[in-house]
Amino acid sequence: MTKVRICPACSDRAAAGDVFCEGCGRALPEDAVTVPAEHPDSVPTAPQASMSGEVPSGDSAGEVSDAGARPGLVPDEGAPTAPQVSLKAVPDERPGLVPTDGAPTAPQVSLADPLATRSDPVPPTDPGLCVWCPGRVSDGYCEKCGLLQPTGRDHVEVRTHAAVGVSDRGLRHRRNEDAMAIRVIDAEAPRAPGAVCAVVCDGVSSSPRSDEASRVAAETGVSVLAERVSGGADPREATGAAMTRAAEAVAGIADSASSAPACTFVSAVVDPATGTVTVGWVGDSRAYWLSGGPAASASALLTKDDSWSEAMVQMGTLSREEAMRSANAHALIAWMGADSGEIDAHISTVTPTGPGAVVLCSDGLWNYYPEAQALTDAVPGAGARPRDAARAYVGLALQAGGKDNITVVVVPVPPGGSRVEHD
Repeated sequence: MTKVRICPACSDRAAAGDVFCEGCGRALPEDAVTVPAEHPDSVPTAPQASMSGEVPSGDSAGEVSDAGARPGLVPDEGAPTAPQVSLKAVPDERPGLVPTDGAPTAPQVSLADPLATRSDPVPPTDPGLCVWCPGRVSDGYCEKCGLLQPTGRDHVEVRTHAAVGVSDRGLRHRRNEDAMAIRVIDAEAPRAPGAVCAVVCDGVSSSPRSDEASRVAAETGVSVLAERVSGGADPREATGAAMTRAAEAVAGIADSASSAPACTFVSAVVDPATGTVTVGWVGDSRAYWLSGGPAASASALLTKDDSWSEAMVQMGTLSREEAMRSANAHALIAWMGADSGEIDAHISTVTPTGPGAVVLCSDGLWNYYPEAQALTDAVPGAGARPRDAARAYVGLALQAGGKDNITVVVVPVPPGGSRVEHD
């Protein structure tokens, strides 16, 4: 039976000669745990309510299924960000738009391409039988091999008429620690009609119950966003409130400061009435603007990572290439959790010229396609066919190795332009 080494910190798989874990960057002990390669899932994970069919259908909740020169938004070196603010107070200042040049391209993939072929368990006809072996299942575990049976979070799609999300466990992790949530304000609502609120969270693998942290943060964040925006609040104020409440909710599930679930957070409020896109983030989950045509704003990264590598680049200590080669490249310097201390939230508002799409994603995708133009070229016209685009992005990440959980939310932005000027 083939064995693979497992990082004791984040449960990522490691090759026999690896010294550092690719997933979390920590040094691997010589006696790292080995597990049978055929059994990818043996850690419990709680289903996410909004990802498993428990959210009511309608405009405010997603349908869930298992199954030439042009203006830019941000400079080459990164995204504009409002001055960092405490999660307890959000200022009214709003950054303007700044020019950008193009970014490197990537191979294209057809929107019609299915998800990459992968070795998933095949559900038996009898739900009482294990999907990994001929054993019987009791309380979610096989009585013979002892392995946890797959859950509804291994691969999930959330669909609304205005946005689509896809989340997948990937090929090397034993559970999906990502979470996502989408809410759409009713088109007949008196305030912010048709506005889309979306959140993506990535559980910090080295923390306990990270899958629960991401679920709680995503669902709390999007609920507050939708409530505040539909009530007439400015999207920036709503974003600050959503992050504050999400951080409190994650901190509230900790057993102690030394045993604290943690996650990243990125959100977007896309308002068709004003043409604005407001993003907020803590950690290294990202938001992108992907251009949908020559008349639209150039593709751009809208966030800056709260990571060791980004900090080294901003301080001028290392080049981006040098920083990303470090074993500490993906180490977080800010996150949501009871052990995070007082953190600063980032909030930024831009007004792109459409058509195009706003894409929120975890690092399971952007590790392979970090540049905005690369994402645009890989799946052209993402805003025209959001469900196919989200599935295609997940498929690309799986084809590239799928070494992390992958979550992608695509929010289409129709043709139009800047209708509101910002200070």
